[in-house]
Amino acid sequence: MKPLESVRNFLERKQIQGQHVTCALSGGADSVCLLYCLLQFREKYKLEISAIHIQHHLRGEESLRDEKFCAELCKSLHVPLQIIAVDVQKFRQEETHKGYSVENAARECRYRAFAEHAAGLTATAHNATDNLETVIFRLARGTGLKGLCGIPEQRDRYIRPLLKSSRKEIEAFLTEQKINYITDSSNLEDVYTRNFIRHHIVPLFSGICAGSSEKNVAMMTDILTEEENYLELSARKAYAEHICPDGCLKELQQLHPAIQKRCIRQFLEEQELPSGYRTVTAVQKLLAKGGQAEIVRGKVTAHVSRHVLYLEYSQSKPPEKLLILGENQIFPGYLVKAECISRKNSAEFEKIHKIFANSALDYDIIKKSAVLHGRKNGLYLKTADRNHTISVKKWLQTQSVSERNTLHYLSDAEGLLWVEHLGTAERAAVTEKTQTMLILHVHRTDTRRT
Repeated sequence: MKPLESVRNFLERKQIQGQHVTCALSGGADSVCLLYCLLQFREKYKLEISAIHIQHHLRGEESLRDEKFCAELCKSLHVPLQIIAVDVQKFRQEETHKGYSVENAARECRYRAFAEHAAGLTATAHNATDNLETVIFRLARGTGLKGLCGIPEQRDRYIRPLLKSSRKEIEAFLTEQKINYITDSSNLEDVYTRNFIRHHIVPLFSGICAGSSEKNVAMMTDILTEEENYLELSARKAYAEHICPDGCLKELQQLHPAIQKRCIRQFLEEQELPSGYRTVTAVQKLLAKGGQAEIVRGKVTAHVSRHVLYLEYSQSKPPEKLLILGENQIFPGYLVKAECISRKNSAEFEKIHKIFANSALDYDIIKKSAVLHGRKNGLYLKTADRNHTISVKKWLQTQSVSERNTLHYLSDAEGLLWVEHLGTAERAAVTEKTQTMLILHVHRTDTRRT
């Protein structure tokens, strides 16, 4: 599809009007074409157009040439330009980023810069040939349906209006319009995997069948994207039906294997745990006969018992944090809200105490500070409504297996104050002498990374 037609169709389909669009401008053919096309529709769709150039400092003088070209181009077109410098090599040296290739590190730095500095929607110049290369790359590495969907036209604030145009169509447009652009010399080398695919694999694809390989693959990714969206909606509906209040999943064996895998993946992702193919498949195998599979070595194990899937966390080092008023979190997927109620508001005080008697404490008796923590050995609790001290370990045997390791405990300098579901220690019970009452609300929450 010709670039102007591709961009116009995209703006129409996505109903993008009256918005700020920042064009990611490298100076290469694709991004220059994108900027020119966006400018063609600026008035029709009432768009505010600006550009951003990321200076990676990876190619010496050539990087400076690219920056200068983009600055002069934007000046001639009266387009506001931001030039943002990033340090890719420093990023790769950081402990959490060791193992990143130069290509992946540059991409990560680039998108971080976009997120921080680009206004409105960020338009990147991915095209149909990029999409073809991406599908081949993922196919070679092994991928599922989502991977075969290729590059999405839009994800959150990032849009790709040129995704239906091939690189040849883009270069033909620039030649016809006599528009200059620059060439990144690293694109001509086979050092990077993507370049090898571009120079050697894509031409072979083009010789296999009649017509454009880009268009054929684009048709495939459109079909697969529809089917992926349908399966994802079906899986989320199934997940909502099979998730239990205590955080475990039940009766997954009734579902189609494809939906099972997606439910398991969502279950693991919500706990911020590995959710790759091997891990999901290992858990799925438990659904038929039960058993356990290690998710994180020595730390997290998935169990299936009586058709219930739950996680067990190693208690070698229970999590703990100093309690603060407001939201507290020590387990993924759970929040503990701590709230103080003064006796001065007597009506509210009595009402809240009645409703939350099992999670209400005398705030005034807490020694020094209180610590919210997980399960530990050797804990005992005597509550105001019992005449004897309870072994927390024995009490846990009466609780749901799936939630034993995510129950919350509160202690101060003198010992245990409160155990979720069990109640408040006798010494911390709310009495007529209590001036300030502490209420603890525990609820599930979505803590997935975005």
